[in-house]
Amino acid sequence: MSLLDTKLHHQGPQQRRLHDFLALARISNSPTVVTNVLAGAALAGVLRPGVTTALLAVAMVLFYTAGMFLNDLCDYATDVRERPERPLVCGAISRTEAAIAVVAMFVVGSALLLYVGPVPFASGLVLIAVIVLYDVWHKTNPFSPLVMAVARAMVYVTAFLAFSTRLSVLPIVPVGLAVLYVVSLTYIAKSETGPAVKRFWPVVAFLLPAAYFAFQISSAILLLLPVLFAGWVTYSASFAYRSRGRNVGGAVGRLIAGIALYDSLVLAAAGAVYGVVLALAAFGATLFFQRYVRGT
Repeated sequence: MSLLDTKLHHQGPQQRRLHDFLALARISNSPTVVTNVLAGAALAGVLRPGVTTALLAVAMVLFYTAGMFLNDLCDYATDVRERPERPLVCGAISRTEAAIAVVAMFVVGSALLLYVGPVPFASGLVLIAVIVLYDVWHKTNPFSPLVMAVARAMVYVTAFLAFSTRLSVLPIVPVGLAVLYVVSLTYIAKSETGPAVKRFWPVVAFLLPAAYFAFQISSAILLLLPVLFAGWVTYSASFAYRSRGRNVGGAVGRLIAGIALYDSLVLAAAGAVYGVVLALAAFGATLFFQRYVRGT
């Protein structure tokens, strides 16, 4: 029996229901959304988070959580066949409850962005549209990994626009590498219910940020971050390529945690040392919470 199963076995009704909501939200991945905000703010020159950054982080986590709820609503018929343990399928949470929660989280998140400013609010509306597009049309859409990546990219963009209204000066390479990372991650994730991964371009894509940021980071100590990142993504991806003991879910969960490590590279290159510390803490927190709430 796994640690997660052991915990569930000893939970009371209220604890189990709370766990079901957290599982539906895939809450263990939320720290990586926070680091996306920190990185987006750093790209705009904000090296130390404040109240505005905190509001943005809350709004983005709400959007991410709403997207996870909506994903299970849209995938209900598939999950009945393939994932009967999911909270909506097993009846732990009703679809009506989930739908109300989706609307509420999008509304509250949008209100927070409007409080921050009209430009991040408008960017947030675009992000909502991308999230809905992905959830509604990801099963049969061959470009769904790119749509998922664009959703993540919009978190960086929204945070950036909260501090700089000139989108034209947004550093393209850091956001582009983040898009490539998520595309590669999603490509591997889709192989969980399909044929084994044979192509190695995702591994190359995962390693590109380490090579790029090794030349962008000026601090000798922080140059350890590209090494850590390269080692982690290589180790994580290996779970999807193994001929024996192949574990795509394990690879994806670790690679999702690796998003926080990627953001640490962005923050280090920007000189946001405090943000680097928070990103590393988020990386550890994601891995820790994935022991209790699965990230996939």
